[in-house]
Amino acid sequence: MSDALTDAIVALNAQLDLPHVLDRFLAAATDHTGAKYAAINVLDAEGVSVDFHYRGMSAEVWQRLGRAPNSVGVLHQIPAEGVLVLEDLTQHPAFGGLPPGHPPMGSFMGASLKVRGSVFGYLYLASKDGGFTARDQEVVGALAAAASVAIDNAQLYAKALERERWLAASQDITTALLADPSSEEAFDEIVTAAKDLAGASHAALVLPGVDGAWTMEITTGERAHELLGLDLPQEGQAVKAIHSGMGIISAEPPGTYVLEVVSTFGPSLYAPLRAEHRTVGLLMLWRDRGMAAFAPEDLAIAQRFANQAAMALSVAELSHVRNMTQMLEERQRLADDLHDFVSQELFATAMQIEAVADEVSPSQRERLVRTLGHIKRAQHEVRGVMGTLAGQRTSEPISERIRRELVMAQDSLGFTPVVQVDWAEVSHAIAGDPTLSDDVVAVLREMLSNVARHSGATAVTISLDAPKGRLVVQVTDDGIGPGGATNRHSGTSNLANRALRRNGTFTLAPVRPKAERPGTVAEWNVEAAG
Repeated sequence: MSDALTDAIVALNAQLDLPHVLDRFLAAATDHTGAKYAAINVLDAEGVSVDFHYRGMSAEVWQRLGRAPNSVGVLHQIPAEGVLVLEDLTQHPAFGGLPPGHPPMGSFMGASLKVRGSVFGYLYLASKDGGFTARDQEVVGALAAAASVAIDNAQLYAKALERERWLAASQDITTALLADPSSEEAFDEIVTAAKDLAGASHAALVLPGVDGAWTMEITTGERAHELLGLDLPQEGQAVKAIHSGMGIISAEPPGTYVLEVVSTFGPSLYAPLRAEHRTVGLLMLWRDRGMAAFAPEDLAIAQRFANQAAMALSVAELSHVRNMTQMLEERQRLADDLHDFVSQELFATAMQIEAVADEVSPSQRERLVRTLGHIKRAQHEVRGVMGTLAGQRTSEPISERIRRELVMAQDSLGFTPVVQVDWAEVSHAIAGDPTLSDDVVAVLREMLSNVARHSGATAVTISLDAPKGRLVVQVTDDGIGPGGATNRHSGTSNLANRALRRNGTFTLAPVRPKAERPGTVAEWNVEAAG
C-alpha cells in the first residue's frame, strides 16, 4: 500500500462529520483510480435514493438532472460483496439510457459500501481512460474498509450530538413549565423543538379532547392551520398508539383511516407522551414524501423526549397545585386573623350597644339601633371576606365560591360576566357531595380561562341549572368560535375528564356557525348529587 493511499485512509478517519467523510472518500477514490466521475448513493429498503454525494460533475449539470438514480437497471446489478466492473456501461444488457443532460459514461466500477455488516450505500466510479484494473479494485476495497469505520464513527458522533440537542430541548421545556405551568409558549416549544430536531416538515401535539376524542391542539409546519383542531380517527393507528403506549414509525402515514391532510405526508413518527403509566398525549412528526424514512433510533430518541415532556407537564401541574395550596393556606391564616381581631370585636361592640340601648331615651335608642344595623352589616361583609380569603372550602355556599371566581375572572376577561342561576336549585343539586361543588368551581374557572385566552370575546353569559337529576354548567361567549384559536386549540381535557367521572358529558360548539364571529357555547352536564 502506497504512502499516499495510507495518508488518504488516515485522513478519512480524522473526520467526524458524515458529509465530509463521504466527500473525502470520493476524492481519494478518484485520485487513486483515475476515474473522472465518482458518486456515493445511499438507498432505502425500497431501492430509492435518499442521499447522494458526487464528484467530477458541475453543479449546473447536477441541477439539470434534478435527482439521484434509484436502484434499477445496471445499478441494481452491483453485488453486496465484491465489485461490478464494466468496460463500457452503455453496453450492459440492463443499461436503460442516461437522463437528458447527463455526461457520457464509458468504463464503470460499482461497489457496495458496508457499515456494521449492512449496505450503507453504493460507490459509482466512471469514465477512466483504459478502464478499471485489478489494482483499482484493491484500492477501492482498502478505501471502502477505511470508510466503513469512518462512517460508523461519524454516525455515532452525530447520534451523540442529536441526543444532546434533544436533552437540551427537554431541559429548556421543563424549566419553562416549572416557571409557568400554564405557559402556552412552553407547549409550542415542545412541538417546534421536536419538528426541528427530527428533521420533520410538520408536527402536532395531540391532547385529550371532548367526548373521548384526541385533538391536535398545537401544530407547526407549512400546513399547521389545516391540522389545528382536528380529531384523530378513532379507528386509526395514531389512536391505537395512544391506547397501547407504543410508538410507530412508517414510510407513510400508517393505517387505513387517515385524515385527508395527513394522507399527503410522507415518513411518519408517532410517539406517545407517557407519564405515571398512562398516555397523556401524542407527538406526531411527518416528513415530506421523498425524504428519508424515520429510523428506529429516531423513534427511541423522540420517545424519550416525549416522555420527558409528559413528566415535565406532570411536575408543572404538581408545582401549580402546591403553589395554590400555599396561597390558600395563607388566605386561611388571614381569614383566621380577621375572625380573631375584627369579627370578635364587632360582635362585642354589638352586644354593648344592645345593652346600652335598653337604658337610654327612645330617640337615643333609635340612633343606637341604626348603628347596630351598620355593625351587623359589617359583620356580614367580614364573613364574606373571610370566605373569600379561605379559598375553596367545600363548606362554603356554592354561591359565594362562584361569586369569588367571577371576581377573579374579571381581570383576565376585561368585563363582568352575566350570571343566570337559581341558587336554591343548584345548592340542592350538589347537597350531599362536597366534591361536586369543587368540580363546579374548577369547571367554571377553566371555561372562563379558555374564553379569556382564546376567544377574543366581549361578552359572556354563565348559566347554572339543575333539571331532573342533572347539573348543567353552561358558558356562552360572542368570540371567534371553538375553531378560531391560532396557536392552540382550546384545552378541554380536564373538563371532559371531570364530566366522564360523573357519568356526564362536555360539549363545545359554535353558537352561530355561519357568522363571522360564531361564538362558543361550552356545556358541562353531569349527574346531580341531591
